[in-house]
Parts: sequence; C-alpha cells; structure tokens
Amino acid sequence: MSRHSARSYAYERLRAEWLWSADHGWRCHLCGRQVHPDVPPQSSAAPTVDHLLPPSSGHDPLDTPHWRLAHRGCNSRRSNAPVVEPTRGATRRW
Repeated sequence: MSRHSARSYAYERLRAEWLWSADHGWRCHLCGRQVHPDVPPQSSAAPTVDHLLPPSSGHDPLDTPHWRLAHRGCNSRRSNAPVVEPTRGATRRW
C-alpha cells in the first residue's frame, strides 16, 4: 500500500500540475467530449483525474501513467468500475 493518500499534499500538487499541463488533450476519456479547464470545480463538467487503477483498491495514487482526464460527473458515474473501451473497427455488435 502506498504511503501517500489521495488527499496528501504531494498528491494535490501533482494532480494540479498534471491537470494544467494539457498533455491529455482536454478530452474526457470516458465520454469523448471536450473538458473545459475554466469550469467551477463543483460542476459535473469540471476536470478531474480518473485513476484507472483506483487508490481505494490499494494502488498508488501518485502513479500518473494510470491517470486519465475525465469530467467530474463521468468520473463519479464510473466509480471503481473497470474502464471498458469500444473495439475499434468493429462493424457489427455481437
């Protein structure tokens, strides 16, 4: 288990730097729509970090390669469920 909680100073600082780095393209990885950085943090459209490997399951919250950008609402709806990505190039639903 990590010695860093998801609310530690180190986490909050790294999270803020990552969110504003714009390396993620400002698209929600869950719904595909654009994420606007100037949305109030309480809004369901606010930018958040989605942990593909959730800290609640014992994973390190500072493991940035497993971070993805998501709207607060999309991230809340997903909760700890696994991310399911559609198969690219599929022509039929089986």
